[in-house]
Amino acid sequence: MTTVRPLSCPHCGGKEFSFPDKRRCRCLSCNSEFLLDETPRPSPARSPNGTRPRRLTALCFLLLLLAGVFYLLAPARAPQPTPQPARQRAVTPAAVTYELQQFALAADPAHAGAPLVLRVRGSLGKKGPGGYVADSYDPRTQTWSKEPQRLQDSVGKGTREIRFQTMSDGSLFLILDKSRLFFFDFAAREWVDARPLLERQPQLAGAVVQIEAGYANEGDALRVMTADGTRRYFYPGVDLAPTYDELTRMVADYRHPQAERRYGFTFARKGAGTSGPQQLIRYAFLDNKTGPRLFGGYLEWDGEGQTRHVKRHAHIFRQAHLEATEFFTPDRVYYRASVAWADKEDLIIRFRPTPHPDAPSLLQCLDPESAAVRWTLQGAYDGVLVKTADGLYLLRGAKLYRISEGQQPLAEPQRLF
Repeated sequence: MTTVRPLSCPHCGGKEFSFPDKRRCRCLSCNSEFLLDETPRPSPARSPNGTRPRRLTALCFLLLLLAGVFYLLAPARAPQPTPQPARQRAVTPAAVTYELQQFALAADPAHAGAPLVLRVRGSLGKKGPGGYVADSYDPRTQTWSKEPQRLQDSVGKGTREIRFQTMSDGSLFLILDKSRLFFFDFAAREWVDARPLLERQPQLAGAVVQIEAGYANEGDALRVMTADGTRRYFYPGVDLAPTYDELTRMVADYRHPQAERRYGFTFARKGAGTSGPQQLIRYAFLDNKTGPRLFGGYLEWDGEGQTRHVKRHAHIFRQAHLEATEFFTPDRVYYRASVAWADKEDLIIRFRPTPHPDAPSLLQCLDPESAAVRWTLQGAYDGVLVKTADGLYLLRGAKLYRISEGQQPLAEPQRLF
């Protein structure tokens, strides 16, 4: 094996050379020349573009190509989430499933009659925290309140129920599971515990075991059951809680301090229990405001042609201080009719013009003084209709519609949610 010795200049010890011919060597440091012996001189260092680096580059390229092929052929995997600090994961709220839900539509008296939708939802706790929460929806901005109000931390095991009751003065009550009573504060837009209203009544203090919404014909009453099994009718507006017998005796003579003579509207049927033609009746009565009253029974009309007569049942409106009745639209008959809204400015009715099962459903606005037709809309407008400062709104189940802008009806109902 040939030994390779290091080459150096004999004059200056330089290490860099040029080679004029095979036997001579010139030092690049001192420019002196000297003869080479027969010992092979060292080969110059391989350049980066030599054979060995080229082989290494080709090998790396081949490895990268094989890795790309395997990546393309590998099965797709779902993207992995970026790890988050433990404290961030801990505060993420769990989704809540609400099994119970009810809505109420109101003209907000504390904000110049602005429209307002109230919602109460109940969760059984199967997913997320259980209990009842409340929020509100502003139709003007079409937004829900950001912070729901928690009303109760659990839902009843026996009775699970959400009930609203709107009083004639615009006040609104909420009953949860027939055991909790709340009053809505429109100014603060929050629910307030109304149990103190019950406790200040001598007949009810510490004795109420069940609370229910009252019927419309009983006026502004809440039905309550006491521990001894007595049912009473609680009128929050006048702080009275009579039994049924006491109520029937007192309403005929009861006078609210602000009682006034008013007109009301109803539809009289042709015979009890029939679904035939109906007449629109206007009646005059003494309005007892939030005081006790009973609107029992119904009105009948009979006769044909121009001869018509309103027949009053013995108990109809007598406790409401009925003074007079008259046919409001004597030249018209209605089918499946009802009063949707009535005040001093507008009378809005729902009806069908003929008894045919395919007859269109109509919503009509009348002048409450002259009975002149202001406008008529065709379509199903079943639900809670409320007149607000912005016009008419209709709440049908969990859907809200705007159907008029001021006094002018919209060509098509505008659904807000």
